[in-house]
Amino acid sequence: MRASRPVITESNAESLKPVARLGPAVPDLFACGQRLVFDPTGARLGALARRGQPLRWWDVETLSPEPMGTHEAASGMHSLAFPDAEHILTVVSANRSPQGPWRPRLVAFCATDGAQVRERHLTHAVTRLAVSSDGARLLLIPLEGDSPEVWDLKSWRPLRELTPMDLGVSVTACALSAEGRYAAVTFHADDRRSENLWLWDVASEARPVALSIDASTVWSLAFHPTQPLLAVGGITEEVAVVHVGERRQVKSLAGFQGYACNLSFNPEGTLLAASRDGRGFGVHRFDTGEALFSHGDGEDLHTSDAVFSPDGRLVAWGRADGTVELWGVED
Repeated sequence: MRASRPVITESNAESLKPVARLGPAVPDLFACGQRLVFDPTGARLGALARRGQPLRWWDVETLSPEPMGTHEAASGMHSLAFPDAEHILTVVSANRSPQGPWRPRLVAFCATDGAQVRERHLTHAVTRLAVSSDGARLLLIPLEGDSPEVWDLKSWRPLRELTPMDLGVSVTACALSAEGRYAAVTFHADDRRSENLWLWDVASEARPVALSIDASTVWSLAFHPTQPLLAVGGITEEVAVVHVGERRQVKSLAGFQGYACNLSFNPEGTLLAASRDGRGFGVHRFDTGEALFSHGDGEDLHTSDAVFSPDGRLVAWGRADGTVELWGVED
């Protein structure tokens, strides 16, 4: 069903319409939002809400509205990842086991039956995580003062430890580039420094380059799928574009009304989906920022992710009632 749907392009994005709603609804989710993520093949979609709700995932091939899996234990943080179609990752609370009584755990669940298949006790508490689009690398962002880690997911172990986080810094988002070479983190510092973006070349730099994006708060990151570019959104109606090789901002894209709370590229990098602060989501041209489509559910305090599927045929968006809508175009 998914494979028969047309690819979303600049010429047809204005005709987006809902094609499925995944549920069930989640009580008391209003004003909380959901994190959404597709697996690299686009066969699975996972969702995790902020307020202690279970991790859920669905089969996108059939567009069945009922979850194919849920897990209550995954409510410890608001981050999840799909390294492949068969496994979903999150960080869960400590379980007072002999291996680490008070240490959080990185856990992989089987997407088919929800069974836990791998576990690793972590050295530090983790606030954010991100997986490269090829599913090979994982970025774990700890609390201030501790060291971010880049993991090799095939061997299930840390690959590289980065410079410890500054004290007095609150991380708002993190991302890995498609092949896992670059890592990026947006943050807000108590000392009101102008810098609010850290950028690493993971293979050669343990210490990040610090950049300043012209926004009082930045909270969304998306690496371009084919070019060395990074889109950064925050409390401004523009999205900054950073050249990661040159370590500088190269342009700004206007037209992101309601701010850009979550950014997601289509596979070609020609379109950028952006969820908005209390105003639903939109789809924009990446070259100009022009808004091609926008939609909201009328819930002013609600903000959830809007993400492109890896094949570019669907956009998933979390509604205020806890359901997830899938949007596409017809032939």
